[in-house]
Formats: sequence, structure tokens, C-alpha cells
Amino acid sequence: MIHNNTSDRSAAVSRLVESLTSPNPRMRSQAAEDLGKLEAQEAAPALITRLQDDVNTYVRSSCADALGRLGDVRAIFPLIDGLRDSSSFVRRASAIALGQMQAKQAQGALVRALDDPNFYVRRAAINAIGKLEIPDLGAMLLPCLETPDPRIRRTTVIALRRLEAHDAVPAMVAVLEGYLLEPNQRDLPVVKTLVVALGEMGAKGAVPVLIQVMQGYVGVRSLAAKALGKMGDVQAADALLAALKDEKSRSLQLCAMKSLGHLGYRAAVPMIRPFLKASDPRLRRTAALTLGLLKDREAAPLLLKMAREDESPLVRPAAVEAIGLVGDPRMIDKLLPLASDNNAYLRAALAHALSSLDGNTPQVRRVLEHLRDDGVRHVAVAAERALANCAVPAGLSDQDACPAPDRQHVSWLRRFLGRN
Repeated sequence: MIHNNTSDRSAAVSRLVESLTSPNPRMRSQAAEDLGKLEAQEAAPALITRLQDDVNTYVRSSCADALGRLGDVRAIFPLIDGLRDSSSFVRRASAIALGQMQAKQAQGALVRALDDPNFYVRRAAINAIGKLEIPDLGAMLLPCLETPDPRIRRTTVIALRRLEAHDAVPAMVAVLEGYLLEPNQRDLPVVKTLVVALGEMGAKGAVPVLIQVMQGYVGVRSLAAKALGKMGDVQAADALLAALKDEKSRSLQLCAMKSLGHLGYRAAVPMIRPFLKASDPRLRRTAALTLGLLKDREAAPLLLKMAREDESPLVRPAAVEAIGLVGDPRMIDKLLPLASDNNAYLRAALAHALSSLDGNTPQVRRVLEHLRDDGVRHVAVAAERALANCAVPAGLSDQDACPAPDRQHVSWLRRFLGRN
């Protein structure tokens, strides 16, 4: 229950703190849980006392969980002590809480917990170490990659990615190569996690094995294509071009096309242009945006035709956005009439495209001022940001002059533009 009134909340917290001393362990456990949900910082001392002294396993576990939610630094050392509790439930909850708090003081205790006899405690310790933001701890996690249990392996890979432990990349690559020797559906969760992690870490040393995954590991090929696009290494380009031809996997084609755009591989332009006429609107939309990223000026007339005539309400605004990405100011006069189009997505994309091409010309500013009064909120926000010369359409600019878009506008633009 959420208490908006300060006095009501204070009274509720006081009752819950009092319930921590109830003779009924179920009431004590529930009170600890509720205090955590309320983020009742004033209850930290009482929760610490219960963590240290309560005879009931579930009460101590609930207190550890609540203290993790509160993030009170006074709880760090009691939680470190909780890693030595006789109950595995309390040890696990303490590890999770220390991870939530990013308690660097606990790094030694969490490393020792990697040898805990309980599987779930070990897994919680791995996860917590991954949240400490200490890359050197990656070396302590490497032995966990060798465990046969896929759950431990997957948790370890996630932790290494969070730590950005680049020294662990060779070991991660070796594990992935091992899975390639005997592909199996049951290994998919770990393989997917490895592929995503190597991509997020920008591990260029993983490019050859990721190419192999993209070429032959069913269920992970699209993820591998996406990861290759994040590497910034054009040695993946030929394999991505080959993936474009795989008509059996639409997802693979889409990811390969996006990655070629992210790599800035202009030699791919002749192979991508035909997708502007594909029957699948997802291919047309992605092709348009990719050609925009690759600055294909020769495609501008085709993109303009798509913006005016495509049957898909999502392809048309993508074509407008692509024209803005191409960066040819000669297209401005041809785009201006689209300000009266009945597609709100298109009008929002138009605001950013016009600003990208040249937001300071009088005719462009008049159109943007008109769009700022648009009855659709995300169109008006896009125009307002364009008038302020905000370069980032997803609302991530630090410029003070840029009006902050609301959550709905940011969410829509990210989905529409396919940006993370």
C-alpha cells in the first residue's frame, strides 16, 4: 500500500517497525518486506538488528532483502556478516542485497562466497560481483565459466559484461567455440548470452567466432549479426552481405542490414537498394534507414517516393528520417509539403529531418513552428526540439536549450528508429 500523506506514511512505518518485534515470525517477516517496499530509510537500524539477532531464518532473509532495497550504507557490514549465516537463504539474500547496493567494501566477502556449498548462494555472489563496477574482479569469475552448469555459466557471462572485463574475452570466446563444436538447443540460453555480451563489449577478437555463429548456429544467427554490427570491424562485412541473401530468415536479413549500416560499409549500398521494393515493409523500412546511415544520395529520389506513396504508415516516416540522414539539403523543398500529411509519425520524423538538413532557413523554421502547434503531442515535441537544434531525436541531449521529451515521445522514437 502506497501512502502519499507524510503523516500516514510515518504512522505506517512505525507500526511496521513495531511488528518487527512481534512474537509471530510471519508478521516479522512481512513487516520487513513491507518496509523494504516502502523504502523506509528510518527503519534501517531496526532491520539491521533483526538481521543480526532474529532466530527465524525467513525473518533474517526478509531483513536482508529489505536492506538491499533501502541501500543504507550502515547495512553493508551486517550484510557481509550475513554471507556467513548458517542459512543459505540468508546468505543468498545478503549477496543479492550487497549487489543491489554496489557495495565495493564487500568484494572480498563476495569472492569468498563463490566457494559457498550452496548453488544459489554462489550464483547470487557472481551476480553481485558483476554489479560492483570493478573490472579487475573479472579474473575472479573466470573459473566459473568452466563449470558445466549452464545457469552458472550464463550468470557469469552477464557479470563479466557488466564489469566490462575485457581481459575475459579470450575465455568467453573459447567457451563459445566449444558450443560451436556440438550445437544443441539446450545450450541456446548460454550461447545467446555470450553473443550479446561479446557484442556489447565491442570485443573485436570475437569477430571470427561470431561470424561462425551467424553462419550456422540455429536460433542465434540474428543475434550474432546484430553483435557484429557493434564491433566496428569491417572484416565482418562480407559475411553480413551473404546473410542479406538468406531469404529463409527475415530476422537475419534485417539484423545484417542494420549492422552494415552501423559499420558504415558503403560497398553494401548496391545490395541494399533493391530492398526498398521488398514486399515486407520491415525490409523496406530498414533498407531506407540503412541507406540513410550510409549517406546514399543516389537513393534520395527513391526515398522521397517512398515517403509520399508507400502503403505502410511506418515505412513512410522511416523514408523521411532516412532523407535527413543522407544529408542532402537539396531535398528540403521537396520535403516541406509533407508538413500537412495526415501521418503523425511522418510529421514527427519530418521535423527532425528538416532540422538535420538545415534548421535555420526561414522556410524550414516556418514549417517547424507550424508543427510545434500540432495537435499530436509527439509531433509537437519533435518540432520543438528541432527548433532548438537538438541533434538527438531520442531525447538524450544534454543541451539546456533542448526541451525534454516526455517518456511516451522517447519510447515512440526509439521503437520507430530501432535505436537502443
